[in-house]
Amino acid sequence: MQFDEDKEKEKIIKKFAENNLVLTSLGFERILINKIDPEEIIVEAKKEDQWLVSDEFIQEYIDGRRGESEKVEKENKRTRKEKTPETVVIEKKRHIVAKEIDSELVIHEETDVTGKSTCEGVIENFLEYFNSKYNNLKEILQRRQNLSGSVPIKFVRKSAERDNRVSIIAMIITKRESRRGYKFIDVEDPTGELSVMIPDNKRQLSGIYERLLPDEVVGITGRLHNDLFIADEIYQPELPIDNKTNSASEPVSVAFLSDIHVGSYLFLEKEFNKFIDCLNLRGNNRELFERVKYLLIAGDLVDGIGIYPNQEEELSIPDIYRQYDFFALLLERIPDYIEIVLCMGNHDAVRNGEPQPRLSKDIGASLYALPNVHVLGNPVMVSIHGVKTLMYHGTSIDTMIGSLAECTYSRPEIAMVEYLKRRHLVPMYGNDSISPEREDYLAIKEIPDILHCGHVHTNGYANYRGVKVINSGTFQARTKYQEEQGHIPTPGRVPIMNLQNHEVSIVHFG
Repeated sequence: MQFDEDKEKEKIIKKFAENNLVLTSLGFERILINKIDPEEIIVEAKKEDQWLVSDEFIQEYIDGRRGESEKVEKENKRTRKEKTPETVVIEKKRHIVAKEIDSELVIHEETDVTGKSTCEGVIENFLEYFNSKYNNLKEILQRRQNLSGSVPIKFVRKSAERDNRVSIIAMIITKRESRRGYKFIDVEDPTGELSVMIPDNKRQLSGIYERLLPDEVVGITGRLHNDLFIADEIYQPELPIDNKTNSASEPVSVAFLSDIHVGSYLFLEKEFNKFIDCLNLRGNNRELFERVKYLLIAGDLVDGIGIYPNQEEELSIPDIYRQYDFFALLLERIPDYIEIVLCMGNHDAVRNGEPQPRLSKDIGASLYALPNVHVLGNPVMVSIHGVKTLMYHGTSIDTMIGSLAECTYSRPEIAMVEYLKRRHLVPMYGNDSISPEREDYLAIKEIPDILHCGHVHTNGYANYRGVKVINSGTFQARTKYQEEQGHIPTPGRVPIMNLQNHEVSIVHFG
């Protein structure tokens, strides 16, 4: 039955596409339920000069109310007014918390690469990028008392002649083991390279060694034995144990979304509309939703074009402009007192290499036209009533899962905690696409109160040293690729956080 329905849906949507029309998922359902000939709707849509055929359009066609309905309603109102004695009705409106709270949204423009890119695609750019990454993380590591006196690798031998214990801060080149089972890491800084041995009698160091990744920056204390540096301790940049978090002074809430994938056959339009209804206080959980003042969406707003082979076969909207136009039509239905912050993802129409600039005004004109929508790059930091949120789509979670045994697609928050430990959003360069900038926008220089990601289509939550870690899932059904990988997404789950007490509620729209 499901197979037949999918075939029928594909056939009908293609028929609309051939006529340069976009049929929404709810519109398709309306056609099936009412057993309407699609040709009738196509003729009506062309007559009305419509490019988007929604369920509302089809329902109006069914009811025969187009043009005539307003006239009938006016006549009915006039008749009722004549028959009913004039009375004064006082309607008591319910208090909406978020509507009465002034917006306090601050965009940390210095964290957004938009308009500041220096990448020219030459090898020198990578040298500048890695130097910036090293210097940013070195500055964080030097705040530790036992690393404040660290020396450049070039001067390790000279320092070892004075002190038995030497500290360095370096970037890992590689990890290796000898045939006799000894563990080594080769490291470098701007002054030179060094081989570091991990003693097998220190269990804690062996555990840290297993979790180290190439290209991450660490602090190492140890002693020099001939030309070999023997480690005593290894430190990651980490968050301080006593990290203090910020809270809002008012009971204001933020909803977190990601991976909407508008334009895909698998976009869950019905579920997304239920979410919008709740924001308009027409669904359940009114008390929860009337406090929602902000909506943060962490990328993959649309499904895009040409992202993967044969993608066009899985698109309901095969035009990138119209994908964003339809997304804007959805956002337009959200109350205007709710501030909407959008960052980019790997399916969005921007460069694939991170950091990503914001969507151009040419492609995203309909989004820029909405006064309560803020289109930003990826990553980006925003402050809401003093609570700092670092938004990052999360593309490098794939690499973390492939590199660290404890990281899985079912628990994306574990990989996100590893970002915080390493103070970097792309700790390891390799599988991920990097646009090497002179300034490293991927370093977590300022500690956020909330780290918000998406990308893997699975919800995940953690609290690490005061930072709320949230992966907000998706509004796309399970894809063929996910089925092949055995990955089970968690669509339609929206986390909502009260910024005053940091409580997180999960609302299901599945």
